[in-house]
Amino acid sequence: MIERELFTLLRLGLGTGTVEKEDISALLTFSEQQWEELKETACFQGVLGIVLDGIDQMPQKSYVLPKQLRLQWIGEVLQNYEAGNMQQLLVIDSVQREWAKAGIRMMVMKGQAMGTYYPNPKHRSPGDIDCYLFEDYAKGNEMAKAFADKVDEGWYKHSQISVGGQIIENHQYFVHTRDGKRSKALNQVLVDALSGSAVEIGESLGGALLPPPMFNALFLTYHAMTHFLEEGLKMKQVLDWAMFLHHDADKVDWGEFYRLCDRFHMRRFADVMTDVVVRYLGVDVTQILQKTQITTTSPYTEKVLHSTLYDQDYVFSSGEGGWKNRWHIVRNLWKYRWKYEEIYQTSVWKQLWWYATGFLFKTE
Repeated sequence: MIERELFTLLRLGLGTGTVEKEDISALLTFSEQQWEELKETACFQGVLGIVLDGIDQMPQKSYVLPKQLRLQWIGEVLQNYEAGNMQQLLVIDSVQREWAKAGIRMMVMKGQAMGTYYPNPKHRSPGDIDCYLFEDYAKGNEMAKAFADKVDEGWYKHSQISVGGQIIENHQYFVHTRDGKRSKALNQVLVDALSGSAVEIGESLGGALLPPPMFNALFLTYHAMTHFLEEGLKMKQVLDWAMFLHHDADKVDWGEFYRLCDRFHMRRFADVMTDVVVRYLGVDVTQILQKTQITTTSPYTEKVLHSTLYDQDYVFSSGEGGWKNRWHIVRNLWKYRWKYEEIYQTSVWKQLWWYATGFLFKTE
């Protein structure tokens, strides 16, 4: 069991812990097999780059990771993290410039947007590029047909634009609006949170925009919760919440955030996420607690964390597609119904109803 050491290295890699204050004694006596187990877990959770950063914070004399393994880790991080992130930055810059010619504003979400919070942005696990073009969703898709390798508009929530080997998800909606009135209302709340608030960011993403803190607080919670419900949470999504709180906790209206979380059944999940990042990832919210009330405990934390570390029923990285994906989601709905009943506070029958009606009648 290497969870304790995993969290130690994550704290060191995120800059929320220091070698002087961390207990690294177990790491000093790790066997090669234990390092392999740690690596396998870190890769699966999408945090190998951050773990490597944590190892690099240890004193030179404490480098107990065998040299050959260290070289392998560095090679994998270079190939799967750094190269992917650098390519995405180039694609974002290029595509943003094309859309800007037509007056289209491009806002980057999740992945590269959250990467700006990390001590080493290149070591955040890259996924697809998520963007929002405000009122120009359709116009952006049409323009992309002139410079992209492929534009797939088959899915209602977002199109997929292939450029330079990268997938850009151009969002028409932020949430699964086919999941009923509650989801439609949440989507409108997120749209309203952007009104006049998105700000220009640094040169690394060209003239693209970053979402404001309140949007990030709600969207990161919804996005991570959706993964948790449908296929399982991964630590890479938890790390995003950690870095967001570390940098922007004082910029969120937490009273309004919790009011909206209660309305949209996200409160229990939000409390778990904050508990994990404070207790296990070392995020310090002491100063914020002096000004506002952030909930930092939850009775559901251990159960959700155990699911995150050990459940392996992932849908969208399984290589399945179409009906196999849908059936996998339904299987998970029943297998992990405690997630819906205890955390999301909704009936699995009601959720199944929204899945069916949304698919059949296209109720977005």
